[in-house]
Order: sequence, then structure tokens, then C-alpha cells
Amino acid sequence: MVSSADMMQISSAWIRIMNKMMALEKNPRDFGSGDHLSSAEIHMIMVIGKNPSQNITSISEELGISKSAVSQMVRKLEQKNLVERSQLPDNEKEIRLSLTPRGRIAFLGHETHHAVIFARMHEKLGDMTEEQFASIMTFFSAIESTADEFMRED
Repeated sequence: MVSSADMMQISSAWIRIMNKMMALEKNPRDFGSGDHLSSAEIHMIMVIGKNPSQNITSISEELGISKSAVSQMVRKLEQKNLVERSQLPDNEKEIRLSLTPRGRIAFLGHETHHAVIFARMHEKLGDMTEEQFASIMTFFSAIESTADEFMRED
């Protein structure tokens, strides 16, 4: 059984990790397209790149943000020549989004960035047993459900 002191130690480590992750997310990064992209921008590119021809509504639902926020971000990415809009021939109201060649470079650069991160994590974790993996997933599930509870209360 984990003690209160152990839980405080876990909580302190989690807060420290979250602060470091937020600091990393604040720094725009060039993923090979020549553009310094914020975390929100590259994640929008990732959603569009993984799901070609999505519309604003489906992206809004996937990211859990408003359609207005998606539209604003798409406009910024269009200005940077990373994303383009097109209309469906049979439905002039329906706008589909896709990556430009530069957007595809950023998408692939971000994929490579994640591969490097995962490789480094694997080096540090070594060969993990199924039980260790299950424990980590239980831990993350508890954190996520606790966050969901607090979000519903707000």
C-alpha cells in the first residue's frame, strides 16, 4: 500500500514533469519547413496530416476546441503556406483541409522528432515487463480521470 508520503513524492515528481513539458511546449520549433511552429500549430498540422480531407467541425471535435479556434489556426497556417482549404465539388459549403508540400515537411519532421523522443525513452526504460507497463498505464489512467473530474467541477 502506498503511503501519503509516497503519494506526495509522486505528486511532486508529476508537477515537476508537467512544468518541464509546458516549458518545452512554449518554445516554437522548426520541424524542417523553415517555420517556427508553436505546439498548437504543429498539433493542428498533425491532425490534418493524419486525417486528410477533414473539415473544421471534425478537427474541432478531435482536438476538443471550438470551430472558431480551428478556423483561426487554419488561417495562420494558410498564411505560412502549410495548410490549404478546398471545397467539395458537390457541396460548396463543405471545406476540406490538407497539407501543402511545406506542411507535409513539418508533419514528417514532427514524426521524426517523436521517433527520437521514443527512442531516448526506450533507452532509459529498457525492456519493460507487461506488469510494469500495466502499472504505468494504471497510473496515467488515474491522473487522467482525476483531471476529468476536476474539469467537470469547474
